[in-house]
Amino acid sequence: RHADSKQLSAGEADLKLQLSHAELASFVGEEAAGRLDALFRRFSGGEEKEYTVKIRRVEAVAGGRCINFHTDVSRRTMQVRLNSGRDYDGGQLVFATEEGLVATSREAGSATLHDSSIAHGVSLHTRGVRYSLFFLDSPADAPRAA
Repeated sequence: RHADSKQLSAGEADLKLQLSHAELASFVGEEAAGRLDALFRRFSGGEEKEYTVKIRRVEAVAGGRCINFHTDVSRRTMQVRLNSGRDYDGGQLVFATEEGLVATSREAGSATLHDSSIAHGVSLHTRGVRYSLFFLDSPADAPRAA
């Protein structure tokens, strides 16, 4: 609902909002926020450092929209799918691997983790609204805080 209200006021089809850790806990509950934090920290080598959390709301537009293949600026990314694939058509996360393209099939609440070396994109999103949480480590070329 938070993303929906911001979406309506911004009038955007693709909205990204940064969340504080307290806001995340209020949306998903303290226990779930703690599990997500532990998972992302484990993926990040157990580092006790700050990271960014964003909620993303993407609404299908006429003719559809995709995200071209790219690598992330963030050193590590964890994406958590927040709603069911029945709520939208397309919008599937696709990785480019040495074996070819790999499309993910994820349930709401599942997480996908990757580092900045993995090329990925999103297939044509043609109907509905897709919601995701993103956990982002510092940019790959940013100086590391001591």
